[in-house]
Amino acid sequence: ISSSLPWEFKLPDYANGPHRVTPSSQLETVRLFGKSEEDVRVVLYRDTFYWCPYCERVQLLLELKRVPYTVQKVDLNCYGLKPAWFKEKVQGGWLPAIEIDGQVVTESVDIMKLLDQTFSNEDCEALIRGKYQTEDILKAALDTERQLNAVWLQWLRGRQEISQEQLEFNFSLALKNVEYNLEYEGGPFFGGASPNFVDCVYAPLLERMQASILYWKGIDIETPTKFLPLKFPRLSAWFAAARAQPLLASFAGGTLSHVKSLPPQIGRCYFAGDAIESVARIEKIGAGYALDIDEAAKDARLEAAAALCNNHPAVILDAVAHVAKGGGGVPEGF
Repeated sequence: ISSSLPWEFKLPDYANGPHRVTPSSQLETVRLFGKSEEDVRVVLYRDTFYWCPYCERVQLLLELKRVPYTVQKVDLNCYGLKPAWFKEKVQGGWLPAIEIDGQVVTESVDIMKLLDQTFSNEDCEALIRGKYQTEDILKAALDTERQLNAVWLQWLRGRQEISQEQLEFNFSLALKNVEYNLEYEGGPFFGGASPNFVDCVYAPLLERMQASILYWKGIDIETPTKFLPLKFPRLSAWFAAARAQPLLASFAGGTLSHVKSLPPQIGRCYFAGDAIESVARIEKIGAGYALDIDEAAKDARLEAAAALCNNHPAVILDAVAHVAKGGGGVPEGF
């Protein structure tokens, strides 16, 4: 395979990517946006396999603002060990983290606020804009995201002391609150016609939430059903706009990728409702994509092959690590 790949796909790292300035590739560790390496003030520390939604929201903001930065990748605890140098640099070893002008900052929203404030000038628009410049409105939107995250996880992990009907109701109510927030700037994004700070916060959660609820509960949150009868037209419009927005679309993972990576991070997820049909369809699509012969998927297949070739020593080590530790099988959900 390696000998048949175009030369640019063999490079271990890209500066601005082959033939493009954005969106970013997971292979890239330098993002310049047409500037020089001397302009780089930010180092982003994020997870190796791009599973972490909190890392994703920070990188989305950097990309949206076109801030030059470099990436250092660190394993999540659920699939590796953090190196000693990182735990010395970042107290607690938390991800994401950034280093800006020598200062280390953690907590994704704090990082994003600092970046937006530091890099907002005549060349770079502030992403906390419009009505979200009012602290109470911004806080309400962020609180709604945290509430949605909490009820989503409760439903997904099937807390036994709460009935499925109550979990579904709580989830519907949280989605309705998201609908209200999408009204502030008129949609389709939280920022109006284009994504803003709040979109960067919500996007990683919404894509994982949509994929997991479809897989484990058999419900497409864009389509009213007997299990989730309320309509969410503004949220549906947001999903449609996000799929058409190049940056958000480039960061969005596939449904099967999300549902396979979630259990190692959050624990066992439980099936309910009409999930059997959805699972079969998603698994079939996921298996078919690996053998996709559509010409439009050629670049994606080449990039996947390049990633495998470039990282084959790590792939082998990771594959045997569980066996070497005396474990049997693989994490539940895989």
